[in-house]
Amino acid sequence: MKNLIKAFVISALVLSTFLPFSCKVTEQGIVLLNTNEYKFPELDSFSVTGEKSLRLAFTESVELEECLLTPDIGISSKTVQNSWNGNLCLYEIEFSEKFQVGRSYSFYGVVTDRTGNSLSFSLPFSGFNGDVPELMITEVHPKYTSSKLSSGTVFKCEYIELLVTKGGNLAGLELFSANDGSEKAYKFPALEVKTNEIILVHLRSKGEGIENELENDIGLSTGKYASPFARDLWAENETARLGDDMDVILLRNTWDGSVLDAVTYAPSGAADWKSVEMAEAALSAASFGAWNSEAVGGAVCSDGMTATKSFLRTGKFGDSDSWCLSKTSGETPGVLDFSY
Repeated sequence: MKNLIKAFVISALVLSTFLPFSCKVTEQGIVLLNTNEYKFPELDSFSVTGEKSLRLAFTESVELEECLLTPDIGISSKTVQNSWNGNLCLYEIEFSEKFQVGRSYSFYGVVTDRTGNSLSFSLPFSGFNGDVPELMITEVHPKYTSSKLSSGTVFKCEYIELLVTKGGNLAGLELFSANDGSEKAYKFPALEVKTNEIILVHLRSKGEGIENELENDIGLSTGKYASPFARDLWAENETARLGDDMDVILLRNTWDGSVLDAVTYAPSGAADWKSVEMAEAALSAASFGAWNSEAVGGAVCSDGMTATKSFLRTGKFGDSDSWCLSKTSGETPGVLDFSY
């Protein structure tokens, strides 16, 4: 009997040098799992699907053993789709109360698979925005300069002007520049805005008089290009933003990835976009109907752009015919250049 046990142990050791395995203790004994065949579960995706609901997708069938939300909101239902959707195990979590728009939350959970392997996770997210406004980009000032005067240095920084065509909450919206990349996108605060408001997003915070106008008083900010007729918002940034003569700017809804508005610009002689990121952003703008062409030839002409000029919107449509380059010192922050 001892020789039989010894032979089994030696055989197991020899096999282990050839076959990677994991094991599980069951009522029937030890079960060896070939890890070349077995796939451990992973969290494939996580999304906020409503004002009080979440969805989790796992690569393998799992049991959601524990879950909680902080700040604390009770869970009213937890359902799993046993039928596979693209080979994903889907969990729908419904909460007893609505999320506060724009508030930071963390969802914690632990799942186990059929072999007893566990996966714990912590997922940060912001409260869902069910009242997304409609906005239109109306001016882009892409170049930066500074001037030294007797009264001090004046910083003429990059900014983007927008018109609110339908009121709502700005939470979850962002201004993305393909020249800068997603990490430098300006993310709007959870702020209620009204129809016909003008918003100025200043992409550098340099100089005096910088104030984010988050309440009703839109005259707080007195920095360069701030306007008493617009709501001034300032990015926490002091470095370069936007391409000087070529860029694709998208107004995006981060909840669903949709492009709400866009503007593209490039020199007249450009044969193609400078980067893959610009080409992809232009394609996204065209796919969502925010701009009429993904081609660099369909962009607003940037020939003659200087630090004292802006791209001004002159029409309602998302195409180069609805934009023009201003004259020198023709920037008009807070003032629309067309009738909507």
